[in-house]
Amino acid sequence: MPTVIVTGASMGIGRALALAFADEKATLILSARGRDALEEVAREVCARGARAVVVPGDVTAEAHRVELVARAVDHGG
Repeated sequence: MPTVIVTGASMGIGRALALAFADEKATLILSARGRDALEEVAREVCARGARAVVVPGDVTAEAHRVELVARAVDHGG
């Protein structure tokens, strides 16, 4: 199964992509600024039989981008 980083995963296109990859049973590393909205998307992802890792933060910060990649590697990416 692939591991996919989805930024802006709490709404719009990011959320739609997360759910589409969930249907393919990917492991999803979900990122957006708001934890509550990400947690909701993570619940939807898990309900579809996929795995979700919530990593709230701002992708304009280099440290957050590094963390996203590290989490993806940790989860098989």
